[in-house]
Formats: sequence, structure tokens, C-alpha cells
Amino acid sequence: MSKASFDVLVPGSSLAFNGGFFGISAIVMVEAGGKRALFDVGHGVTRRMLLEALKARDLAPRDIDMLIFSHGHFDHVLNLDLFPDAPILMGRDERDYLDAIFETDTVTPRYLAALLSQRDVSTVDGEAEVMPGVTLFPTPGHSPGHVSLELDTADGPAILAADALKTAREATTGIPDLEFDPQKRGAASIREVLRRGRTIVPGHFPTLHRQEDGHLWWDEIQEMPLLIR
Repeated sequence: MSKASFDVLVPGSSLAFNGGFFGISAIVMVEAGGKRALFDVGHGVTRRMLLEALKARDLAPRDIDMLIFSHGHFDHVLNLDLFPDAPILMGRDERDYLDAIFETDTVTPRYLAALLSQRDVSTVDGEAEVMPGVTLFPTPGHSPGHVSLELDTADGPAILAADALKTAREATTGIPDLEFDPQKRGAASIREVLRRGRTIVPGHFPTLHRQEDGHLWWDEIQEMPLLIR
């Protein structure tokens, strides 16, 4: 059986400004079992980047078979309208949370549940293989029902962490940022991501690589030209 593979269509970045942050979250295409899935889809800031990345690979939105959402924050899900026929998969805890969002949660759209009610949405409770060689597993903390993916790739286990591990700072300190889970499970989720992965794709940072001794490194340089007009 062929191994699963992934392709980072939009690299994540934690770029922010005085009034907030740009929400440039990683959008990753997963290929396994002859199917293509997108792990998260971004929002308005990354919309053109996503479409151009697909076009560069001779693909169009209709060529995506499934969407998998790590969690319901705006910067990870709001381009779902680009893929109107693709079924959506997410953790059951996160889908339940969308019906009772905390008042203190400023990043989960209150209308997301209504949008999803019009779509083909399936949920996973706990850990499960969702594509051949692709395992979805719970990583709560940043959101109460956050999930990540573990891929059995030709280069070893790869973790698509999304916001369970957003940056190299979280990976090296073990301290989660923006934790909305009242049970404070973010640190445990960071440890689980690091335990499982040799290659780790964070939600807002270039791809990390973990050596046998636990040392982390990355070789991508982020550039973000700002045009003021």
C-alpha cells in the first residue's frame, strides 16, 4: 500500500499588527488512498493564496474530495464556500462546541454552526483512521475540540498540528498560547504532537523537523512584503 503524503499549500505565519493578527494559518493538502483532502481552508486573507496554490498544481477546488477541520476558528474554516460539494470532517467535541461557544471566545464565528448545518458534516469521536495511513487524534487546548492528523509517510510519521502547536516557541517552551479550553489541556497536546511526529506542520510557522535527540529545526525563511496603499 502506498504511503500518505502531504503538501503545504499555504504556509502558516503568526504575523500580527497593533490591532490584531492576520490569521495566516497553514492549509495542507493530504493525499492518501487515491483521494485528496484539505486540512483546514483558511479565510479571506489566504483565499487567493489557496486558489493560486491549487492552480499551480493543475488543480481546482472541485478536485478536492474532502475537507478536514482542525477546529472552528475563523482563520481555519471560512473558505469552506470554495468547496461546496466536499464533505467535511471534524472532531465531535468541536462540532458540539459550536452550538455553545464561550462568551470569552472571540475567534469562533457564531454563524459557523449555521453554515455547517447546510453541509455534509461527519464527526469523529476520539482517535480514528480517516484516510488510509491518516489518523485523526484529539489535541484539545487551543479550542475544546481541536484535532490534529498523523500521517504515515515515506519519510516517517508527520503531524499536521494546526493550532495544537502553532509556532516553534510553543514547541520549545511547551507553553500554549491562546488556550480557550477550560480544562487547560494545551500543554499535554503539545507534548503529544512532539511525541508522535518526526515532521510537524504547525498552524502558524514553517514546517519543523525533530531529530532523534528531540532537537527541532526548520529550514524555511518566512518573507511577508507589506504593501501600503
